[in-house]
Amino acid sequence: MVKKFRRSAAGYEEQLPSDIRPPLVLRKTLDYLINDVVGGPEPLATVHGFVWDRTRSIRNDFSIQQVTKIDDVKIAIDCFERIVRFHILSLHQLSRPGEHGGEFNAHQERTQLNNALLSLHHYYEDNQNTLTSPNEAEFRAYAIIFEIQDLRPDVEDRLQNLPKHILKDPRVRTAWRLYAAAANTTDQQGPLQPQTRFMTAQANTGGFWSMVESNSVSYLMACMTEIYFNHVRRTRLKAIWKAYKGKRAGPTREGDNWILWDLRTALGFDDEEQTRTFCEQQGFTITMPENEDPYIDLGSADGGNFAGQSLPLKLPDTCKLFFRFKITIAANFLKRLGRIKEIRPYLASSHQRHECFSSPSPRLCGGTDRCRDYINR
Repeated sequence: MVKKFRRSAAGYEEQLPSDIRPPLVLRKTLDYLINDVVGGPEPLATVHGFVWDRTRSIRNDFSIQQVTKIDDVKIAIDCFERIVRFHILSLHQLSRPGEHGGEFNAHQERTQLNNALLSLHHYYEDNQNTLTSPNEAEFRAYAIIFEIQDLRPDVEDRLQNLPKHILKDPRVRTAWRLYAAAANTTDQQGPLQPQTRFMTAQANTGGFWSMVESNSVSYLMACMTEIYFNHVRRTRLKAIWKAYKGKRAGPTREGDNWILWDLRTALGFDDEEQTRTFCEQQGFTITMPENEDPYIDLGSADGGNFAGQSLPLKLPDTCKLFFRFKITIAANFLKRLGRIKEIRPYLASSHQRHECFSSPSPRLCGGTDRCRDYINR
């Protein structure tokens, strides 16, 4: 039996001191959740709700205790780091619409990921003079990526306050480049009016996709970045629409329309079918002429409707080839650490590569075992 999370509310008595688990017990509890539950025979979709609730209870017990002893802080940091990885992996594997019985809530997952990251960073900052965490740069990088759509205009200022060795870390520098490439000048920032535009925005979608595919972005960084794939695609599609149609009166010329194959590359999809689905969700019509390549009719979407539509947190199967590449890199990393002996079980066969780590049955490519190794690395 593992202690459930209980929200503070009227009618509930305060928890007794005997009900609060000490740090060593909390770490053992998390070891069980990751190694035996997530790493067990059941797919992640089946055990996710249980682990999600129990990790929230672990975070709550740490929060109540406000640990300050160095050994206890080390345990807390280790636990929070693994919980953050669990939420990142869950967002990648489980948030595709229509899968896993519709029980997964991507918005709630992002909320808990945000809360875990904030608590983790408080531990880093409160103990920076007495403790050096070997994984701090990794999680600072995740936090930078997670703020791609943040309305606060002070991300760069906060970044400059980090220790120099963190700022110089390649992962942090890569995360900042991803942030700048994904941000665009049409988005507004700031809680006050008038709002300001992104100061570092590049709206460099081509560079964004190249970085995601490069060796500099790890598998988990790619999973975190995937949260904003639709945001980047929407920015690119809106820019194309404005350039070819938005500033003109009347119908578009035939040469102004993009064939789906070229648009697939610009929007970072794996195939034309995914590109067609996304464009139709944004209100565009795809024309299918005989003996010619299908193309998007840029004049088919109304400007007002297109500008105001909202995007789902995640789209249909996105960029699986990117993640196939990342899995190979991660498997090599785990082999160097001695966590696994052979890379082959971590990779799908050639005819399964598109299902790797996105399948309803995570056992397909090592599944839950691989989740466990990524979280505990």
